[in-house]
Amino acid sequence: MPVLPVAVAALTTVLGAVFVVPWGSPAVHAVVCWLTVAVFATAMTWYAYRAVRLMPEPTTERRFWRAFIVAGAIFSVADWLQVAMTLADPSSFDARTGTGIARTVALGLGGAVVIGVIATYPLPHRSARERLCYHLDLATVVTAVGAGCLYWTMTGSFGAGQVAGVAAPLIAMLLAFAVGRLYLSGTAPFRWHIGVMGPIAGTLESLARTLGPELARAGRPGVVFALSLACHALLLVAAWFQYRRFLAGRAVTPAVRKRPYSAMPYLALAGIHLLLIWALLTGGLDPRAWIVQAGAVLCTGIVVARQLTAFIDNARLLAERDGLTRRLHAMAFTDSLTGLANRACFLDRLTASLRNPGPAGVLLIDLDDFKPVNDRYGHAAGDAVLIETAARLRAAVGPGDLVARLGGDEFAILLDRPPPEGLPAVADRIIRAVDAPCPLPAGGTATVRASVGAALADRAGGDASHLLNLADQAMYRAKNRGKGAFEVAA
Repeated sequence: MPVLPVAVAALTTVLGAVFVVPWGSPAVHAVVCWLTVAVFATAMTWYAYRAVRLMPEPTTERRFWRAFIVAGAIFSVADWLQVAMTLADPSSFDARTGTGIARTVALGLGGAVVIGVIATYPLPHRSARERLCYHLDLATVVTAVGAGCLYWTMTGSFGAGQVAGVAAPLIAMLLAFAVGRLYLSGTAPFRWHIGVMGPIAGTLESLARTLGPELARAGRPGVVFALSLACHALLLVAAWFQYRRFLAGRAVTPAVRKRPYSAMPYLALAGIHLLLIWALLTGGLDPRAWIVQAGAVLCTGIVVARQLTAFIDNARLLAERDGLTRRLHAMAFTDSLTGLANRACFLDRLTASLRNPGPAGVLLIDLDDFKPVNDRYGHAAGDAVLIETAARLRAAVGPGDLVARLGGDEFAILLDRPPPEGLPAVADRIIRAVDAPCPLPAGGTATVRASVGAALADRAGGDASHLLNLADQAMYRAKNRGKGAFEVAA
């Protein structure tokens, strides 16, 4: 069992109970409280310093805890100074607020240091739209907390015009900003069980500052002492746990899995609406209820803006997905060299065409004398011949016909609706188009010829493989007859 947290908890409980009981001099209670708080703040600063010494350099976690050390040092100096001032002059204790000037100044300075480093803490979001959504979520949380705190501080003798009624919401909004920023960003420089201590400590100190004047007037400043003592006890335990974690070698803070959304702004929105219902049921539409109503309307507007941003982002992602799908489909069914359909696309279209009634024609084209062009002029020249042949084949058939490169120097044409003059006329047109000399990139020309095999399916439901086999056999018969010939399958 960890000794220090248990000892701190026991001491805080005992002293807190003594402070709450209304007996003795408030100045004596103040000295005891601030002496204990000074020890806690000094120990907190020491353990945070030891933890930073064990952290790798440089890290954002180390940067936060360095700021924590600075804040702790400010608190420590102010607390020891407040003890010395009270011992030297008991009147320096302000019975009207339940605190002292040194601690009040230190709270502002130390809090500014911590809030400042949190405000500049790096965010993992990359795009501008992600950063916008993050800030809208944070604005929802801060607005809901501020409206709710203002509602509760305007009870009893607190009025909207009083400083306390304004200070509490401001402090609460700063705390909500700090906690929300670290939580929503997913880059908190501590584990969750350490992180929850800071907001609780800040809340306790905020209550002490907000309720201090009222409690002092009521003759119960000991409650303020108890709240401040508990605040520093939590900060000390948090620093100790952080030090023990690094001392045990658990130096790496586990990465937080990035979620596509956060429940925090929606919980804040639900909370402010529940508070609005409570305000209307208990007090009607009074000024306090109007404050909650304004907060609810503002939070709802921010959440709506956040959702519209998400809808726009989703529409963009869907458009990108569709574009990627089209590109992948084109890559899967297109020959990269010639831009023609590939074998997979040709077989798919042929199978679909054979399901329709009416005839369908297939022509297989194999280039003669293509290998010598490759061997003599190189692969660049061979590629140029294939590209030129592809263009000529497209020009030799109709716009509704499919031209494909099956591989190497082999091409195929699907005539979805063969022309009236028949397949021989198309095959002859192809042979004459291919036979023309092809210009080469390095200059000069190369001539190749085409052997064509054609097959015709005259009814729906034909077999694509069988039709291709017939055209292939016809093409080899034409090749055996000589270069630049065609044959139609019987």
